[in-house]
Amino acid sequence: MFEFTIHNDVEPMGGGFGYYLMLGHSRISGVPFYFGVQTDVKYPDVALSYGKGLIFSRWHTRDLAYARYAPEDGWTESSGHEGDFIGVRRSYEWGPGDYRVRLAPDESAPQDPDGAWFGVWITDLSTNETTWIGSLKFPLQDGKAIIETPVYSTMEFYAEIPGSRIRPIDIPYWHVSMKRPAGDGVIAHGGRTGYSALKGEITNADIRYDLTDDIVHIQAGGATERRTEPGIVDFW
Repeated sequence: MFEFTIHNDVEPMGGGFGYYLMLGHSRISGVPFYFGVQTDVKYPDVALSYGKGLIFSRWHTRDLAYARYAPEDGWTESSGHEGDFIGVRRSYEWGPGDYRVRLAPDESAPQDPDGAWFGVWITDLSTNETTWIGSLKFPLQDGKAIIETPVYSTMEFYAEIPGSRIRPIDIPYWHVSMKRPAGDGVIAHGGRTGYSALKGEITNADIRYDLTDDIVHIQAGGATERRTEPGIVDFW
């Protein structure tokens, strides 16, 4: 479970550029997955954008029989451009405010003997309204499907068009803060912070842990100054 605050709005910026707040990235039964919030969720195979929304993807298959989605404003994707994967996407007009995103077994899905369904839900904490993003099926290991550790989060600025370039100063400013994530009622007790492996490419980004508020702040774009070195964080 991830609780986070979006401090300022970021509108879809066009040109194939966008932000992805990847809340969780890990494995279930050895299968990689990730989920999170995007500024500009794409529709597969066409030059069409649905604007803000959430995504949930898993790897090691292209079979969309392993995906359940909301037909009213959601869709699926099956692709091989990042390795074989499938995903569910749903439009969601997020903005400044407090949210909770939960990854959990989907009890409404079919109880299949060869796998387990996991879903992603987002709750707007100002209204307590919860929206289901979609669900994906994962294989079993020793009769179980377990979310593995560690789990990591990141803020990514991406380009859909290969070779696209943008000056770091022209990247829109975005500030998100996150509480310590929790799994099965256990709150994370430590973590490691870091920056892009593309050293020197985008230096206007900063990630820091506020001990007083027990919050991790992630800021990027615009006039952001990097004041915090990467390292190990103990949440005490």
